[in-house]
Amino acid sequence: MSALESDRRGLVPEGRSLALWAVILNTELLLVLLYLFLLPGAATDPFLLSFPFVWLNVAGLVFLYVRPTPASSRRRAVAGAVALGYALLLGYVGGVFGLGGAGTGLRVVLAAPPGFAPSVVYSGAVLGVVVTPWKVAGYLALSYLVYVTVVDASGGLAGGVVGLFSCVSCVLPIVASVVGGAIGAGGTLYQAAIAQSYGLSTVVFLASVGLLYAVHRFDITAVGWLRRTMAR
Repeated sequence: MSALESDRRGLVPEGRSLALWAVILNTELLLVLLYLFLLPGAATDPFLLSFPFVWLNVAGLVFLYVRPTPASSRRRAVAGAVALGYALLLGYVGGVFGLGGAGTGLRVVLAAPPGFAPSVVYSGAVLGVVVTPWKVAGYLALSYLVYVTVVDASGGLAGGVVGLFSCVSCVLPIVASVVGGAIGAGGTLYQAAIAQSYGLSTVVFLASVGLLYAVHRFDITAVGWLRRTMAR
């Protein structure tokens, strides 16, 4: 059996994991039903109700099943610095925090679909922060995958190729956030644009997670392909 086939078999969830995810999915469905029945004027758009759980569940899978390879303290420190910088950049571009604010203070938003709520909003004179569960979880998962990818990267040429591949994956969410923000400024088309930006962000998020995971798990890089070809 090849190493790739072994890795694919490792992706099949065990019975215990299936039971755990059954509980998680049923709990999410219950939260949505409670939101619909208990909150007057609740949003009923199926996409709006479901996509936050896509982000949350995929982020949960990343943190549960992705582990970096053993590495030196120096490499882990460098990877941590890169991941932190990426998280800050993604958070700023994605609207998690920004400079300046209306000075309205701290509030917690509960009257919103699950995954959007509970959200924490802070608006000070210098800093504004909007902590939305689905977005923060997704951004943290991407940043963790960047950390794992940098830890996994070997030095020299291989490190350069992995870094280039990773950058393509990492820039996608940033570009999507910028495009979504630009489209969202469209005045009378604002609500439609926001819905489109949610969809675009979700597609980009899933693609980025998949690409970064492929680099980590299957060594899907030009150097990895050459290494496997020469080993035949």
